[in-house]
Amino acid sequence: MLREINLKSEIIKGLIETSGFDKEEISKKSRISLKSLDEGKLTIPQLKRLAKVLKRPIAAFFSDEIPELPKIQDYRLNREKRINPKIFEAQREIIYLIKKLKEMGIEKSVIPTFKSTVSPFQLAKEFRDYLGIEGIKNQKPNVVLSKYKEIIEDKLKFIIVEYPLKSKETDDVRGFSSIYSEIASIVLNENDHPSVKLFSLFHEVCHLLRKNSGICSLEYEVEEKYKEESFCNKFAAEFLVPSDDIKKELQNYPIPEETFLETVKVLSKIFAVSKQVILLRLLYLKHLSIEKYYSLKAKLEEKEIKQQFGKRNWEEVFKNRVGNLTIKEVKKRLQENKLSFYEALNILNIKTKYAEKFLYE
Repeated sequence: MLREINLKSEIIKGLIETSGFDKEEISKKSRISLKSLDEGKLTIPQLKRLAKVLKRPIAAFFSDEIPELPKIQDYRLNREKRINPKIFEAQREIIYLIKKLKEMGIEKSVIPTFKSTVSPFQLAKEFRDYLGIEGIKNQKPNVVLSKYKEIIEDKLKFIIVEYPLKSKETDDVRGFSSIYSEIASIVLNENDHPSVKLFSLFHEVCHLLRKNSGICSLEYEVEEKYKEESFCNKFAAEFLVPSDDIKKELQNYPIPEETFLETVKVLSKIFAVSKQVILLRLLYLKHLSIEKYYSLKAKLEEKEIKQQFGKRNWEEVFKNRVGNLTIKEVKKRLQENKLSFYEALNILNIKTKYAEKFLYE
């Protein structure tokens, strides 16, 4: 008979609560009885199975601190659905990164203050002036996304990472933002198209500028009952597709009924955003009625083909999962001999060949 280990039941409870699964699901997945989970009496094989299911190291079960995650506002449209466990996993990962970066002495994030009474469109203009940049046009979405990430990371010290946020059961989250221990972070869904990530990025930036955070579905909501999400959408739309710029472009491209969607397609390439964002922008500029917006949005959705990524660039995937700011800070401490390669590898949590490439090339 296998000997049982007596673990603190409150620690197990905390680990389960921060997993996104309920106790019954954990019991089924780990093949451990509810009674054993409640009492904290587990054999070594059971403990290993439970650690695998919860995606936690064995050491976490012997901690004296009860695991907790900061509360994040749920802004999803379908808030009656439970939050995908992948969000909890991503949240744990970002908090781990923040703690490690804090240990290395990273500067706290800079969140500029703007008047709370400004409109989302004015806020976008003032934020662009604060960054000291002009709009990036006529470039591929992945290039634009990379440039904006670098600007925000360097100027504001925000941690921006990508993580797989969707699952077969739930696919309603595009990204989330949070402020933890004076460090602001943004997590984007790595499986989204770069043009979608771009809009998600600035939607989350808006949340942080307004000193809040949230889990967002980003279904381009326009109804005023979703006030916070609508505000952040308007901000992102104005930042990425400035009203003055699109008005100039519209002088070059006619928008009669029969070629409307063709014009939308051209504009989406110019501004590196999705066609739905262009529709949203035209709605805000009153080139579209709300009825026409939904009609054209439906047509676009019918034509959309699921994005095929083909062979994945794993170097890019792992780089995005830890973020440029993290790599930059780890590389700096490594060069100063304040960090060993082994410690750097643990922080980045990636394969050695990628860590060597990021840190030494």
